[in-house]
Amino acid sequence: MLTSIEQNQDDEFGLGLASGYCRRLRFTGDNTSTIVEYLRAIENEINVSPNYKRLNLTTLVYLSRFHSNKPFKHMTKEHIILYMNSLRKSETVDPMHCWVSTYNLYLIILTRFFKWLHFPEMSQRERLKPSCVDLPSLRRKEQSIYKPSDMWTQEDDILFLKYCPSKRDRCYHAISRDSSCRPHELLKLRIKDIVFKMAGERQYAEVLVFPCFSLILSLFNQLFSILFECVIQSFEK
Repeated sequence: MLTSIEQNQDDEFGLGLASGYCRRLRFTGDNTSTIVEYLRAIENEINVSPNYKRLNLTTLVYLSRFHSNKPFKHMTKEHIILYMNSLRKSETVDPMHCWVSTYNLYLIILTRFFKWLHFPEMSQRERLKPSCVDLPSLRRKEQSIYKPSDMWTQEDDILFLKYCPSKRDRCYHAISRDSSCRPHELLKLRIKDIVFKMAGERQYAEVLVFPCFSLILSLFNQLFSILFECVIQSFEK
């Protein structure tokens, strides 16, 4: 695994991304400088996360390669439609229409990009939508790709917690089930963010997810023992 120092050495474009993403830019011809300039621009406009930056880079690289690195400014609505239609999948391949979410996400990314490309001097809110990306988003037939039977029952949770050998994995699963936090929100938690408290004879934990937002988790015996053991183990290390 590359260290952060090694990653920065391979980051020839100064984007703060791993070398694998920088290598993709080398295959985009004259569009490389445009992509790099745009990624730097959105860093100044919004509080962009590394994951969002990677997603934008990948989407723009795919678009450029799809049209044989045709300059972005020369792309018309027909070019964008052709690329977006390549994301479509048949009922046989994708019966749950998961591709629709990808289609809509890419459309949002491309719309923001072409607004900046055609109106770079204007503020983000004042930019007009160019005709090349004047496309409607799609609606899925399903409200959700998940069925009720896909969700774990309480019995499934207890079975997992009983036989999972890793205390860390058991702790993660238990907190994610009770808090409904996103994975990246849980992975950012630190020991100081979890405070054990008492309300009469009932034990609960207050979890600070954001600086101004906390969750209250009621702890049943098994969850409390797992969470408490993980906290104690972290201090012993």
